[in-house]
This record gives sequence, structure tokens and C-alpha cells, in this order.
Amino acid sequence: MTARRLIVVLSTPTADAAALALRYAATAAALDVPVELHVVSAGAVGVFSRRAVSGEMVAPLQQALEAGAEAFVCPAALAEQGLRAEELIDGFAGIRGAASLLAAGLAPGARFLSF
Repeated sequence: MTARRLIVVLSTPTADAAALALRYAATAAALDVPVELHVVSAGAVGVFSRRAVSGEMVAPLQQALEAGAEAFVCPAALAEQGLRAEELIDGFAGIRGAASLLAAGLAPGARFLSF
């Protein structure tokens, strides 16, 4: 049997879309599915910025991470938003670009879920 992996792609720049993506990431991780969350658009990156007014993404991101998901941010999206990785809320595992996202999602057993 081929190993399973879920690649959650967040490009929609709203807190609602981010919360939904994180809910699915946390649920899959809790089911022992390896999960990677990739935040790929400038607007979506802004939702996770320390500059964001409410900080409402801290708890959902922590829940997903505690369940075993890993979160990554696109370097181009950071640059477009004028942010450094240190300006994001805590929990991101690193910076990964389009090639890393595609490699993860096109690996045997991997599936994309996009928000």
C-alpha cells in the first residue's frame, strides 16, 4: 500500500478560509495522515502575520501543529507582503517554494486539498 500524505494549499486571503484549511489539516493529522500546510499567496500569508489585528489564527494553527501537521510559507508570498518569516505567528516549520510544494503533492500517495 502506498503511503498517504495530505498537502493542504491555502491561497485564499481570508481568516475563514485559513480556519477551514487548518481544521482539515488538524483532522487529517489526528487520523495519522502526514499533513503539510502550504500558505502560498501574499494575502493568505498576511492572515498569519503578527501584524494581523485579531490573532485569531494562533489557536487553529497550534491545534493543527499539535495534531502533527507541518506548516510552510511561500518565499514569494512573504516578499509580496513585505514580511520576514519572523513576523509570522509561531509554528511555521519553514519556507518552501513552488517546487517543494509540487514535489510533496506529486509524490506517490499524496493528495492536494486547496482553499
